[in-house]
Amino acid sequence: MAEFSCPIYLIEDGAPYHRSQFVNEFKEEMISQERLFVCRLPFYSPDKNPIEKLWGTTKRDATHCKYFPAFEDLRAAVLKAFNTYMIDATKVISTMTKLRAEAGLA
Repeated sequence: MAEFSCPIYLIEDGAPYHRSQFVNEFKEEMISQERLFVCRLPFYSPDKNPIEKLWGTTKRDATHCKYFPAFEDLRAAVLKAFNTYMIDATKVISTMTKLRAEAGLA
C-alpha cells in the first residue's frame, strides 16, 4: 500500500489467513480510507481464480503426462516454466486475457 497512491482492488479466495483478526483490521482501515476495495471469490471457485488458471498452464506445459524419476526433476521442470514466465510474460498475459473474456470483461 505504501508504494501506490491509487486505490487497490484485492481479489481474495476463501483462505483462512484472509479472515484473521490482524488482516481484517488492516482491511477495514484501508477500506475506510477508500484505499482498498475487496472482492471475495465465491466459495470453491478455482475457475475464477487467476492463479489457478496459471497453475493449469504450468501443469500442462511442465508436468502433464511426464515421468520424473526424482522430486528434483519435477521441481526443475516447474521452475523452468516459472522462469519462462519471468522472461516472457506472454503466457501470463494470455492466461489473464482468457480469464477476462470468460468473465465478460474483455
